[in-house]
Amino acid sequence: MKEKNWLTWLTVLALVVGFAAMGASVVWLSAQAAKQTQRNSQLAGQLYQASRTKSQEASSIKKRLDKLASDNSSLKKKNSRLAKENQALKQTNQDLSAASAAAGLNVWETEEKSGKLQLKIDNQTGQAVNDLLVLAVAANGRITLNSLPSYFPVGGAKPRYFYRKKVAIGKTEGSLTGAYAGSDMVCLFADASGVYWFKGNRGQIEKIGSQAHFKKLFRQISLNKLEESPLPVKKTKTEKKKMSKKTTKKTEKQSSKKKAE
Repeated sequence: MKEKNWLTWLTVLALVVGFAAMGASVVWLSAQAAKQTQRNSQLAGQLYQASRTKSQEASSIKKRLDKLASDNSSLKKKNSRLAKENQALKQTNQDLSAASAAAGLNVWETEEKSGKLQLKIDNQTGQAVNDLLVLAVAANGRITLNSLPSYFPVGGAKPRYFYRKKVAIGKTEGSLTGAYAGSDMVCLFADASGVYWFKGNRGQIEKIGSQAHFKKLFRQISLNKLEESPLPVKKTKTEKKKMSKKTTKKTEKQSSKKKAE
C-alpha cells in the first residue's frame, strides 16, 4: 500500500515538473516571439524610413531634372531668339551696304527736245543695274515707295517713263516716253544680286524686294507692259567734226554781223 502511494506521488510529481517545464518553455517562446516581433517592427520601420528617404531623394532628383529641362528649354528659346536677331542684324547690314551702293545711281532731266524729256543717268553703284525704270511724277513733296501708286490712279494717264533692262556702269543718256509730264524724277531698279530698290525724288533709298514685288508695283501704276526705251545714237568722230565746223562757221557769221552793225 505504501509502495502504491509512493508511485502515485512520484507520478504526480513528474506531471507537475513536466507542466512546470512546459510552462517555462511557453514563457520563453512567448518572450522570443515578442523579441522577434519587436525586431520585425524595428526592421519594418527602418525599411519604411529608407523607402521614404529614397522617395524624397527621387522626388528631389526629379525636381532638379525638371528644372534642368526647363532651363534647357529656356536656353534653347534664347538661343533661337538670338539667332534670329543675329540674322536680322546681318540682313540689315547687307541691306545698308546694298542701299549705300544703290544711292550711287543718279538720274536728272536735261532739256525738252522734240516733245521728249531728255535724261542723264549716272550709274556709280559699282555694278550694272537691271530693270531700270525712271518715272516723271507731278509732286510737290517727298515721293515714297508707298505713296507712288497714288500719283498714277487706275484709269488715269499713263506715266512718262524710261526703261532699260540693263544699264552699265558710267553715264547714259535717254528720254521719257508716254504722255504724262511730271516735275520730279524717281527710279526703280535691281542690283546685281537681284534685289530691287526705289530711289525717291529726295534721294532716299527704299528696298522693294523681289522681282515679283517690282512687277506688282508697276502694275499698280498702270504699266502692265514695259517697252525698252531706245538709247541715243552715238555720233561718230566725223559727224562730231562736221558739227564742230558748223558751229564754228555759225559763230563766225554771228560775229561778222555784230561788227557790221
